[in-house]
Amino acid sequence: MAGAESAFGYINFQYIFLLIYEALTGVHINSSTYDQALAIAGDIGIIGMVISVVLLVAVVFVRIRLMQTEYEGFGMRERVERERYQTQAQQAVKNPRWQQVEALAESPNESDWRRAILEADTILAALMSEQGYPGETLGEQLKHANPLQFSTVNLAWEAHRMRNALAHLGEAFPLTERDAQVTIGQYRRVFEEFDYI
Repeated sequence: MAGAESAFGYINFQYIFLLIYEALTGVHINSSTYDQALAIAGDIGIIGMVISVVLLVAVVFVRIRLMQTEYEGFGMRERVERERYQTQAQQAVKNPRWQQVEALAESPNESDWRRAILEADTILAALMSEQGYPGETLGEQLKHANPLQFSTVNLAWEAHRMRNALAHLGEAFPLTERDAQVTIGQYRRVFEEFDYI
């Protein structure tokens, strides 16, 4: 250990720098240019330190901005997820019976489509009663509906007629998947008008 310290004690770093300077510039250094070369070396050292500090500050700044962007991204994602969850929860709370109707309507079985239409008509009857339309049956309530206040009343009539055909004719009335989807779509538009689903 002591030998290594003494070896470094004899190395003249200024002399090594001057040799490198001569090799790079091709200028032979004598006593008059020696002070000038040392001044240049000092300037180069100061410039190097300033550049290093500037680069370090830039790296720290970029890292902080990346962390902020990442944090904002996670925050945005969390807000979007929360809003989507709240929207789904609100839709589920509005009318869970309608979700059952949609599940039945998406079934591959004709009997489920029939049940979906009958249940949707029951929901429509409840809606009409809640809205205060007079009448003992859904048909009577729809007759009292004002198209200016109930713009989808014609769709409600069409859907209700399909329900009546299914209820009165039963299996004798052929129900296609397309007819079932159109009828459920009519009920959906009526319920959406009243913000019922």
